Amino acid sequence: MRSLIMRSLAGGSLLLMALGAYAQDYPRYRNDDRYSDHDAPGYSGRQGYRGTLMDKVQADLRYAQSAAYSRNEARRLDKAREELWEFQRKWTAGRFDHHELDDSIAAIQKAVDHNGLDERARSVLWSDLRDLRDFRAQYGSRGYYR
Repeated sequence: MRSLIMRSLAGGSLLLMALGAYAQDYPRYRNDDRYSDHDAPGYSGRQGYRGTLMDKVQADLRYAQSAAYSRNEARRLDKAREELWEFQRKWTAGRFDHHELDDSIAAIQKAVDHNGLDERARSVLWSDLRDLRDFRAQYGSRGYYR
């Protein structure tokens, strides 16, 4: 009986240690290098990231819209989401549309430039603007078509 209890305690403690170690293991794609990590969801071979960046920016725009102080700011953010959705739709279909991406960046920039956002939403959108400009520089200079 005593050996059964000792085995149960040893097995349970090993299980708890394994769960603790597993909880420490973060997915590799959570770093800021969105363009080189092949393990991230949304990676599609030579095309790179089709949806991950756009989905993140859409989510950040939704957050900023929920934290907007005025209706005008909410409208600007809604316009930015629509512009980004148009680019995303064409990008998913296989076309890199410079004009749609530039319109998206301009709409987000316009929303950030006005003072209707809290500090966290503004900093998140600034980061998204940087990422979108990096994305444009990466794919825009190639005349990219899938």
